[in-house]
Amino acid sequence: MIDYKIIDNVLDPEIYYDLKAWIESNTFHWYHYGAVTYRGDSSKNVIDSKYGVRKPEDFKDERKHLNLPPEWPIEDLTEEESDYDFMLGHRVYADNVILTNEMTWNKIRPIMNMLKMKSLIRCGVNYYPKTHKILNHSYHTDFPFEHKGALFYINDNDGLTILEDGTEIEGVGNRLLLFDASRPHHSTTCTNATRRLNINFNYF
Repeated sequence: MIDYKIIDNVLDPEIYYDLKAWIESNTFHWYHYGAVTYRGDSSKNVIDSKYGVRKPEDFKDERKHLNLPPEWPIEDLTEEESDYDFMLGHRVYADNVILTNEMTWNKIRPIMNMLKMKSLIRCGVNYYPKTHKILNHSYHTDFPFEHKGALFYINDNDGLTILEDGTEIEGVGNRLLLFDASRPHHSTTCTNATRRLNINFNYF
């Protein structure tokens, strides 16, 4: 049994709706990432949420890039899943640097305060576009070392977070998922909302 915890209605309504409105606004900045989880067969330069611009030769070792344990099989995406294997993102924090503006940082701080973290590794806001049916992204781990992960779900939708044992976590607004992000997991698209939005935290 995979160890995880779900906390619903984690933020006070006023704080939650203020954060949601800001991220869904026309003035919130998004950047295109060439793939949700980069695999070893990329044929073009992509923008990686961890490493910036990466070239095809950077992806020769697919297992290393997905950070998968040796015993975990690498599953091929279908052609349709590959077509939709992209996302928009907003980098908040990485490499000990705050990468967003003061307004966004302050609106996300209440979630970080609840996590009682010793150290933040990385934080980003994720935008997955709507598809006509639920499509899977690749299994991966966020980093190849022990650490904690948290996903804050911004809007209601039928997209899922799927853990390594097949446990499905539904996308419910103002929900916080706590889990071991060093274990395989993956995301999906959604069909009943224009986009699937969440905030990802990696921390100690």
